[in-house]
Order: sequence, then C-alpha cells, then structure tokens
Amino acid sequence: MLYVLFGEDTYRSRKKLREIIDRFYAVAGGRESAVRIVLPEHSRQEVEQVLTTGSLFRDKRLFVVEDPSGATADVAAYLEEQLPTLTKSDDIYVVWDRVPVSAAIVARAAKTQEFRGLTPESAARFLDEEARMRGVSLNANEKRRILADTSGDSWHMVEQLEKSALMKGYDDKGIPNATRVDTQADRAIFSLLDAYGLSQRAKAWHIYTMLVQAGMGPEKIFWRLLSHTKTLLSIHSLIQRGVAMADIPRVAGVHPFVAKKAAAVVAHIPAQNLTLRHTSLVALDFQTKQSRGDLALGLERILLSM
Repeated sequence: MLYVLFGEDTYRSRKKLREIIDRFYAVAGGRESAVRIVLPEHSRQEVEQVLTTGSLFRDKRLFVVEDPSGATADVAAYLEEQLPTLTKSDDIYVVWDRVPVSAAIVARAAKTQEFRGLTPESAARFLDEEARMRGVSLNANEKRRILADTSGDSWHMVEQLEKSALMKGYDDKGIPNATRVDTQADRAIFSLLDAYGLSQRAKAWHIYTMLVQAGMGPEKIFWRLLSHTKTLLSIHSLIQRGVAMADIPRVAGVHPFVAKKAAAVVAHIPAQNLTLRHTSLVALDFQTKQSRGDLALGLERILLSM
C-alpha cells in the first residue's frame, strides 16, 4: 500500500507522518518493523537493498521514503520501476516530500495528501487547534500578534505557542498553574526543563522517557526545550549587560518566576555551554524541516550528551 504526503507546509506534513508511524508502532508492536530512507543520501544499490530485504521478525513493515525529488536519476528511475510491486505489497510505503512528487507516484498511491501553505483564514484555524491541543488560552491580542509575527509559518506558530505555554504555566507565586497544567505529564515538563537547565542528565532522561510513555510527543518536548534555552540565553545576556533583576521579566517578556529560575540556572552554566545547547537544538530543528533528521532520535542524543 502506498501513501503520498507532500507540500510546502512541512510542519503539518511531518506531523501527519508522525501520526502514521505512531499508529503503525501501536499495531506492529515494535520499532524494528519500520524503515526510513532518505533517497538523496543513498545509491540505487542501497535503495534496492533496503526495499527488497525481508524481515525475519515482522510480517508487515512500514517504509518511509523521503525526498524523491532530490534523488539521483537512477534512484528515481528504480523507484518508479518498483511502484507496481510496492502498491500490491502487504507492507506500507509512505512517500514524503516538501515539493510535488512525480505524477507516476501519485497515480499509484492509495491516498495522496498535499499540505499547502496556510492562508490567513487557515492559519487562524491552525493556531486555534494547536493552542487547544496544548491547553493554551490566547486572547484576541495574542492571536493577532502571533499571526502577524509568523505570517502563516506553522513551525514558527508552534514555537510561539510553546513559549506562551511556558510563560502561562505558572501563577503569580511561581506555582504550576493547575488550570493549565492539569496532568502528571504536563507537570513533569517543568521538572524536565529544570533538570535540562542544570545539566542533570540522568534525571532529565528519566523524566523524558516518562513523558514519552505518557503520550507526550517529542515535538512538544522539543519546542519547550528550545524555548527554555532561548530564555536562558536571553536572561544571561541581560544580566551580562547589567540590567537590574527587577527589570528583566519586563525586558525579556517572561513571567517573573521564570526569570528568577533562569537567573539561578545561568549562574551555574558557562555561556558557551548555553550557546552550544541552543545551536544543537536549532540544528536539529533545521535538519528536521529539511527531512535530514529525526526529531525524536535527535532529541534523545541531545539529552544523553549533556
């Protein structure tokens, strides 16, 4: 069976791809039954070996075939030659690309889904849906600001939502707000941020695995960590510039309790360490958007390398 996902809105297409993979894992019961191959990175012989080698342990497998538009001519030709076989197979093949795939692939697909760039109307709906999923309540001014700042970029919108979720997750006394953080997994994300900020690798890894097992997606955890790291860098920069602690929350645009905790963290972490963390997260973000990296695996490497 063959599915095709493509389009310039790579956040939504990658999210759909992740949903397909997660559903397959739930049914198949093991990650070893899934294979990911980025076509521009492989020769024809390598692609042929991946697509034709059977599994000794699984009856059905999932193949994620990425970036056919960037494949060499011989790889692209081989893929099209194999289309009749792939479509009749009991295995599942998902072709993903950020640009339209060839007509031959689309013609053979059981289902094709295009993810076009968001219009102003669809961007507003997307923002509402993603905010609702994260339990983030946005007033009219906040919605207008995010929509104006992001210009329909779904990745940027999600980043802004995660920043809002982090800022609104505390009440005026610095206590996690139960109306916004109403599950054990949601509360644990704040503990993960603390452990990550303080380079407590074992604790951070334990909390991360607990969050994943509780059903929190790697994407949500990633955006929280990236937003948190940006906040730490911002607070560190303001402190270095001599900004008074009382003024930092207003200047940085964060909750006073968040600013206080961040200041305590940056006092114990060298600036170079913070910069390297930020660089690693941004690089993973870029690689994922370019389909050259797996967000979940990349995030695990970052946490284990602290």
